[in-house]
Amino acid sequence: MLTFKELALFLHVLFACIWVGGMLALVFVVAPVLRGLKNREELFLTLGRRLSFYGTFLSLGGLFITGLINIHYLLGFSQLLDLSNPYTKTLWNKLFAFFCVVGVSLAHDLYFGKRAYERRFNLYMARFLGFLNLILSLLVVFFAIKLRLGG
Repeated sequence: MLTFKELALFLHVLFACIWVGGMLALVFVVAPVLRGLKNREELFLTLGRRLSFYGTFLSLGGLFITGLINIHYLLGFSQLLDLSNPYTKTLWNKLFAFFCVVGVSLAHDLYFGKRAYERRFNLYMARFLGFLNLILSLLVVFFAIKLRLGG
């Protein structure tokens, strides 16, 4: 029988796979193919809108909600301020990196990504923020692994 705790953890990992996997697929598979096409700008913008909904809004929202549930079951909210605990310190590092991901994602998806082909600066910023977002997301995954190993 699947418990609520197990379901929350499963969904958390699934949302993380959608988020990070989508970025990795975009970088290593989709972008190289689209760069060779004539209508690449239109395709990038269409793909960006779809990934923005599933990646940014659905996945990050789901990660936040399931993350709160996991904190409740694995640590307890009362322990969040106990910085003498290595697990709590790592959790705060993960949360900080996650909120950086949220901020970078919003800047990328809601401003620079939509305007990437209007000005060269916007295109460079969209690329830079996308790269930064991938690095920060991998850092979140690293902290998640560290937490699973005890902090």
